[in-house]
Amino acid sequence: MRRTLRTLLIAGIAGVALAGCAPAAPTASESPAVVSSSATASPSASASASAETEQTGAPTAPISAEQLCAEQSVADEDDVCVLEGASVTGDLSFTGFQVVKLIGVTVDGSVTVDAGAQQVVVTDSTVTGDVTATARGGVVVKLSTIGGALEIAGGRNATLVKNTVGGDLRCADGVQANGDGNTVTGTVTGTCARVV
Repeated sequence: MRRTLRTLLIAGIAGVALAGCAPAAPTASESPAVVSSSATASPSASASASAETEQTGAPTAPISAEQLCAEQSVADEDDVCVLEGASVTGDLSFTGFQVVKLIGVTVDGSVTVDAGAQQVVVTDSTVTGDVTATARGGVVVKLSTIGGALEIAGGRNATLVKNTVGGDLRCADGVQANGDGNTVTGTVTGTCARVV
């Protein structure tokens, strides 16, 4: 009896802890903005044009990755961009950020993260084009759909779990790839071969 109660108590605490880690779903009044993107971004570069976003319609002006991070990132640091639930039309290019995290994000275009990033995370997201991640540290891509190629162009390690890749899956020399459950339509090269 005591063992059963202890097990139930531990399971309950773990469930509460895991629920606290999950991003909150937006309410009807907090639905993520749909934005359009066409420019390269860096935290130190100035934003080129003010973008208007609409909560319930089509985008009205292009937005850079820098503007998107400035307006929607849940991180408090200038060189960290954490986007949750955003919908973006156009290519995004992140330059000069230490950390880039896309969580539950939809990008109708491609995503590029330059070599300055220490950490790149793409989770539960959809990108219709290519994703190119060149991180100094680690890259994590999980539970995501990539319409084009997924390229891990640098970094020490990559964790790739349960993704669908419509193009090629490429890992550069020196990248230690781990994971499983990935479906790839194109060719798989480098250490990425072990994650399919």
